[in-house]
Amino acid sequence: MKKFVLKSILYLAIALFIANVLAYMGLRILGKSDFFKTTYLVHHFPEGQSFDLAVFGSSRSLAAIDTKIIGETTGGLAVNFSMDYTALPSSLLMLEHFYAQGYTSEWVVISLDLPDFEESKTVISENDHRFLPYISNNYIREYFVEYEEAMLKPIAISKYVPVVGFAYYNMELLAPAVQALLRPSYKYRFDELGNYQYPDYLAQQEMPEARYFKTRLSNPILKEIAELTNKNGSKLIVYIAPYLRDDISVESPLDFLVINHSRLINEPKYFSDYIHVVNSGKVLATEAFIEDLRKIDNQP
Repeated sequence: MKKFVLKSILYLAIALFIANVLAYMGLRILGKSDFFKTTYLVHHFPEGQSFDLAVFGSSRSLAAIDTKIIGETTGGLAVNFSMDYTALPSSLLMLEHFYAQGYTSEWVVISLDLPDFEESKTVISENDHRFLPYISNNYIREYFVEYEEAMLKPIAISKYVPVVGFAYYNMELLAPAVQALLRPSYKYRFDELGNYQYPDYLAQQEMPEARYFKTRLSNPILKEIAELTNKNGSKLIVYIAPYLRDDISVESPLDFLVINHSRLINEPKYFSDYIHVVNSGKVLATEAFIEDLRKIDNQP
């Protein structure tokens, strides 16, 4: 019986060792690929790259701001680093990730959604596992040590036991790791400038009843973002992308610039749902954003 127990422990230890090695290799493969925005940011651009404009946010800014149009219009390098299914805390972490790699940007655009105007109830977002390839970086691990609510903290503990994070997010990591191994330059739902679009055939048919909100944009995370951008020599713009039903009034004074396009587009044919524009709406939103950016840039 004792021999059986010892052998079982030995086999279990060997299995865990092999599993951790495989998980580590999987994260390394992802980290060397363009598959996720977090890895694309690091792998795709040369060290010390300077951007003219960098966009951070959720799927709303991913759908609303076309950095290819911005770059073609302004002649500068504009990239959209927004990630779907994320909230403002993830945007802050992504911005920290951006600066930690030695990148700079003249303009930083932070897209802000209704749930994050005054506070952020969602801290760990659905797609935050995309930071796992960089869990050894202190600023990444410290974030998840502080904010992961699960007792095990699968992302944070993956610095030491990578199989935990890989097992916890197996469906979100295993297939991407295989894809990244076969095609390292493959980008998951974004192009070479970080853009993604919702096709026009998803357009809504009816206009919903309007909702009205007033906000001071008092979320303390915005203050952290403002301090971080100022420290790194970037100019900050807080951007509110178009909504189909929500009319948002921003009260002043504020400590940062705001482009409020919540009521820019009032026709349902430009929206795939209440919060995302389709491609034709994206063109309208981007053109309006460029116009407002020019006005801001020309201010004395």
